[in-house]
Amino acid sequence: MNQKIGVKVKSQSENFLKQITGQNSIAINFICSGNIIRSPYAEILFEHMIKMTNTSLAKRVRVESGGVRYRNSKISEESATMLLKEGINHKRIDQFTPRYFPDYPRMFDSVDLILVMERSHLRSIPSKYKEKTFLLLEFIYGRNEDVPDPYFDPPFERSFIMIKKALQTFTEMLIGTF
Repeated sequence: MNQKIGVKVKSQSENFLKQITGQNSIAINFICSGNIIRSPYAEILFEHMIKMTNTSLAKRVRVESGGVRYRNSKISEESATMLLKEGINHKRIDQFTPRYFPDYPRMFDSVDLILVMERSHLRSIPSKYKEKTFLLLEFIYGRNEDVPDPYFDPPFERSFIMIKKALQTFTEMLIGTF
């Protein structure tokens, strides 16, 4: 990737973040294909991270997730296991219900920021939401890079590590601007 392009994208995401953090609260939606591995891991872990880092921030940030390709009924065992290792309460994991965009066509109406795991998800988001939709790693680091779907491209840990590191940086970004 051209270094200048990464810097340009990063400054665009920083400007967007400054714009939305000027509000009293913000809503973020993490998106993947089936809402059973990457996006629920991101939703639940990010929710936990901001609660543990900054309780006033946690009161101002709403986090959710969804899938744009597959309908599912429960979080993957791999995601649940990894979240338990991160110190997430079993009850919170059990409360999670996957959301499939065609079943929840208004899921993006009330969110300020949509963060997708891979470039193909960008094409699945309706055009009226494009201005608030970003590739996760591009938004955080300015890198046009996917978080691989471990369902098709194991190991799971690789994707979980990528997401966790991005969320740690995102938490710092929010604390610095919100």
